[in-house]
This record gives sequence, C-alpha cells and structure tokens, in this order.
Amino acid sequence: MFKKFLPKEDSYFNDFNSMISIIEQMGNIAKEFFSSDSYENEIFKKIKPLEKQCDEVANTAIKRLNETFITPFDREDIFSLIKKIDDISDILLAVTVRIHTFNIKKKVDGAAEMSAIIYNQILILKEILSTLDNYGHDFSRLEEIRKLESEADKVYRDSLKNLFHDENANALEVIKNKEVLEQLEKAADKCQTCVNVIQSILIKNS
Repeated sequence: MFKKFLPKEDSYFNDFNSMISIIEQMGNIAKEFFSSDSYENEIFKKIKPLEKQCDEVANTAIKRLNETFITPFDREDIFSLIKKIDDISDILLAVTVRIHTFNIKKKVDGAAEMSAIIYNQILILKEILSTLDNYGHDFSRLEEIRKLESEADKVYRDSLKNLFHDENANALEVIKNKEVLEQLEKAADKCQTCVNVIQSILIKNS
C-alpha cells in the first residue's frame, strides 16, 4: 500500500514494530504475573525498563517526524499511532506500579483473564503492524481486537459486580482492586484505539 513512499522514509514502520515488540514483552510479564497465586509487588521493576525503552523509541520517532519533510502517510496519523501504541506501555506500567503502591499481594479477581485478553490483543496488533506497509483490505484482524476489547469489558464489569457485592470485603481492598481492574480495562481500550487509528490510515491510503 505504501510501497511507492518507502524509499523516501520507511523508518516509521520499524518504529511501530520496535514499540509493539517491547509491549509484547510487557504484556507477557503482566499476564504471567496476574495468573500467579500470589503477587510479588515489585513487578514494576521488570516492567519499568521496558516502558522506558518504548518511550525512547517513541521520542526518537516523533523527533524524526518533526524534521522529515516527506512521510509515508499523513504525519498527524503517524504521530497519533505512535502515541496510541506508547499509551499501552504507559498503562501496563501504571497497573504494576499500583500493585506496588497499594501493596497488593492477593490475586485480584478478573485480572488474570483481563491481562490474558490484553496480551492476545497485543499479539494481533504486532501481526498487523508488521505488515502495515503492505496491508490489504481485510479488516478481520482489526475486528478481532475489538471483539477482545468487548470481552475484557465484560470481565471488568462482572469483576466489579462481584467485588462490590461481597459483603465480607474490606472497603480498602475493594478500592485497591477496583483501581487495578480499571487500569487493565484502559489497556484493553487503548489496544482498540490503536485499531481505530490503523483502520483510518488504511482507508485514507487505499
């Protein structure tokens, strides 16, 4: 799709791939963490260096964007996609920081399911971004990410319902767990936001 532009500037595609590969590592760590029976609340120490790497790639890409005259597609769309991808890494860090800050050691109901869904979204995003420079008109993979976001939203709602209907729950624990679930829901939503930007790019350049 973008082949005629590639000799002029194709490094943005490499940036997208680098960022999502880093986020894949973050997503896998989060998935394994939330599926464990008890939490090691310094998990953020594993996530933080990866989030920093992702930020560095994003910042380099944005700096290049400001200095490049010819881009493979609209610079506003490039900027938006970089930011949306980077948002995923920010939220994955944020949720692990909350585990540490709130000193959460017990499993958060629904977190394992949500983190697994997010990881699957990331894997599909990685596949899409790896072929973005020559993507066709089959948007089924994009729709899969949207469907996964709906699944994550359902798990989120059900988990909150269970959380607030537990008469024996400690109020402080409820607040802490709610915050973790909210961050995971935001991560799933950001994956879908990336899909919206990608679809817009594909339609504009078809």
